[in-house]
Amino acid sequence: MKTFLKILFLLFVFFTADVKLSRANLYPWTDLDGRTLQARFMQLDQKNLTIDVNGQPFEIPFNTLSPESKALATMLQAQQKPAKKLYDWTDTSGRTIQASFVSSTAQSVTLEVNGKQTTLPHSMFNDASQALAEKLGASKKGIPEDKPEESKASNPVSEADLKGDLDPSKVYPWTNQSSQEVEGKFLDLSKDSLKILINSGRQEVSIPLTSLSKQSRSLATKLKALINAEAKENTALVKKRKSMKVPALKESDLDLEHELSNAQGQSIKAKFIEASDAVVILEMSGKPKPLELSWSSFSDQSVATLEALRRKKAEVDSRKPKISPPKKNRLAYYASGKYKGYHTILEAETYVVAVRSSGNGLDIFVKQEQARSSIHPLGVPRLGVGFSTSYTDKTDPKRHRHKGRNIKDFNQYPEPSTDRELLELSGTYTNGGTFEYNIELKESGLMLWSKMRDPNGEEWPSRHRIGIAVRGVVADAKNLSMEKIKSAVGDGTFSFNPVSGKSAQVPMDLKWTDVRKKMKVNTNNLVSMELSGKPYDPVKISITSVSNRDMRLDMDKAYAKTFPLQGVSLQYFALEERKRQEVPKNNALKIILKPN
Repeated sequence: MKTFLKILFLLFVFFTADVKLSRANLYPWTDLDGRTLQARFMQLDQKNLTIDVNGQPFEIPFNTLSPESKALATMLQAQQKPAKKLYDWTDTSGRTIQASFVSSTAQSVTLEVNGKQTTLPHSMFNDASQALAEKLGASKKGIPEDKPEESKASNPVSEADLKGDLDPSKVYPWTNQSSQEVEGKFLDLSKDSLKILINSGRQEVSIPLTSLSKQSRSLATKLKALINAEAKENTALVKKRKSMKVPALKESDLDLEHELSNAQGQSIKAKFIEASDAVVILEMSGKPKPLELSWSSFSDQSVATLEALRRKKAEVDSRKPKISPPKKNRLAYYASGKYKGYHTILEAETYVVAVRSSGNGLDIFVKQEQARSSIHPLGVPRLGVGFSTSYTDKTDPKRHRHKGRNIKDFNQYPEPSTDRELLELSGTYTNGGTFEYNIELKESGLMLWSKMRDPNGEEWPSRHRIGIAVRGVVADAKNLSMEKIKSAVGDGTFSFNPVSGKSAQVPMDLKWTDVRKKMKVNTNNLVSMELSGKPYDPVKISITSVSNRDMRLDMDKAYAKTFPLQGVSLQYFALEERKRQEVPKNNALKIILKPN
């Protein structure tokens, strides 16, 4: 028995060493305000990402992360092996350990302890453990219980036969050069990365091509070619449909079932739901799920009917965009059209301000004709602004954790609007504290002010601020040539106007090390910061502190960032600690938007 326990101890030691090695990779983690830090990944649950910062666990609310960091966390979590079921194994002396079952024979039992396998004699165990081994060996045939059978059946994964027929709609296994595997559906392939959908289509992740195995790169190339061929065929069909003479329909026809047929004369009755350039989505009586069919599935007559329905729906949607109703901690928002996902809109000739359905922030888009179609229907996203309340969790005196206050509910739920000059929101946080957020929207610019109050007896007092995220203007700048960077940035500049010290105009393609050492630019305690040049044309954006005596406008250090063009974040807050729960109206944050 001593040998048995020694084996288990050694397995535990080796396992611990393996964990330390596997978690040695540092990754950049960026929030919605653009702040970045390097840390090790630990785990991801439904609400929080846990990272290792200098040996200390640190929780970050998942919904505060940038889309890139969300994708990275999801990918790393997907690569982790699911926990195997543990059983109690007792020897003839009554001593018990916990281990997962691997396999058994008439003479021995193979167990897994902390990722390491060991084979032990049958006779070492008591009668109950011997019976358990025989039962598991017979029912599972020695296969470890990694996943429930039903989950495998509900999400089948196709083995990639590169010489056979491939289907871009199927889920395939993707491996990196270290033989780590993740299952996902192919989305797109660029010269640098592969995009796939994982977790049953709930999360999109981007994987660098250089990290993929040769097999996975070849699979991605073939799937991309298939999609391109389908796209070419769809383009021809789209052109044909646009020139097609279609029957005249009324709005009420969208609520009716229509008889549709294929080229072979087979027919169905179905209600039109929506259509893209590739597929038509229909609803049939008695069917729990919508039916998705390609345009090529239908006869010419039915294509004309469906095209007429598609045009009528687009016409109706443009007049009456759908509204998604509010929930406790979410405002109502536009569920269709170009304002989809937003609650309040200010649209000017050169820019769009869009208030998020969360109620705690907004996005600013610049209208640039050359990029409109490929970036966002509202324009190019250049600025994100949000109200932020946080506190320090001191449950563990050795491991203080900074956390955000989440909204529990709002006191009132104004309707979505494209004609609103002042949005006033109030409600409660999950800790019982209260908040008031105010956004004034005028074509000359924006004003934001706010306050919050902790409930009586709150153990960990809150701090409040307004955060500003200046979005990066060049993707993957570290891997681009300086020629391409300069072409994209052009004459783009950040102008800093500090309370003390000289004002400075910083080219966006200048390195931060040169900005701080050579130019000696003060980026803290600012009167204002101005964004101008090619990335912001035809607008100049000025972020302005109203009172530098009572308030402070600081730029966060650009951790893990080389150039200003990669984006920066600022924060606006009360100078005195005792007043850190309010940004008063007389000291509101101003964001001035003016023609360039």
